[in-house]
Formats: sequence, structure tokens, C-alpha cells
Amino acid sequence: MKTGVVIVGHGSRLAETRGIYETIASVAQAKSGYEVRVGYMKHHRPNLVEAVQSLIDEGFKRIVVVPLFIVPGLHVRDDIPILLGKKQGEVPEFGYSRVNAPSDVEIIYAEAIGADPRLAEVVLDRVAKALNGSGQ
Repeated sequence: MKTGVVIVGHGSRLAETRGIYETIASVAQAKSGYEVRVGYMKHHRPNLVEAVQSLIDEGFKRIVVVPLFIVPGLHVRDDIPILLGKKQGEVPEFGYSRVNAPSDVEIIYAEAIGADPRLAEVVLDRVAKALNGSGQ
């Protein structure tokens, strides 16, 4: 079954933040072989629904949506599931509507990044770089 992945980022008003999500998506795609896209909640395009819809339009029958959030706040718990049709509720006012997936398309909502222990390795890497004078 043709599987695609959408990484969900919050988005920012700062244009330079955009490439961070795309870099993560590119590495994930290279390592996995899945088609990996980025969809934003706010401030950038494509938004979450556009990213999912683009995969549907290209014939993907299984789409895994991964929220790239550490804290499982309102976007993770409510907004994203509502936009994906996984939860009932009022559509958040982001200027776009729910995903309109045909019945033969499976949308799977993955866990948020959360307190994954591998993040501690990244933190310690940043500490080492800072102590060596190569941090920001």
C-alpha cells in the first residue's frame, strides 16, 4: 500500500524557521523511503490539510500524520485530530477546514514526539558544543 507521511509543525511568523521542518522531512524520507511532507498549523503553507490532501491527490492510500510537538497541548490533543476527522469538535479557526479523505484512504494519527529519551542525547550534544565554545 502506498504510504505517505505528513510531519505537522506549528509554523512561525519568522520565515527562517520554515527550513527546519523541511530538513527533518527530507532526512526522514531519505532514511525511510516514504514520501514525507510538512504541513503547518499556522503561518506557513502548505497547511496540514493541504499537505494531507496533496498525498491523497497523488494516490496515497495510507497517510501517517506525525505531530512534531514535544508538549501534547491543544493542537496535538484537539485541533489536529479534529482537522483529520479523528475527533468530533469545532474546526479550529486557522482559515482552513477538515481533510476530505475518500473512504479508501486511511489516515493514521501518530503520537507526538513527547518526552522521547532520544531528545536527551540532543540536549547533551548542545551542552557539549556550548562548553567547547561552538554553541550559539
